[in-house]
Amino acid sequence: MAPNCIACGMPMETREQYAGGDTRNAYCIHCARPDGSMQSYAEKLANYSGWLISTQSIDPVVTREQAATILGRLPAWASVRS
Repeated sequence: MAPNCIACGMPMETREQYAGGDTRNAYCIHCARPDGSMQSYAEKLANYSGWLISTQSIDPVVTREQAATILGRLPAWASVRS
């Protein structure tokens, strides 16, 4: 069973899905900055909200609340309050 990204929950099944292709990273390519470091909560919330809007056509305010709820359940953001 593939490990899930600590920041978005995506299963990481191949080396390419890990940030920087490094399987020691607990986060995926979608949660990494260009330098390989993990995005901040604010960056991830904005990116995840945008992805939800583009894939589910939900109102942006509702989408941001939904994204915050989902991210709040993940290990990387357990102590973050939006």
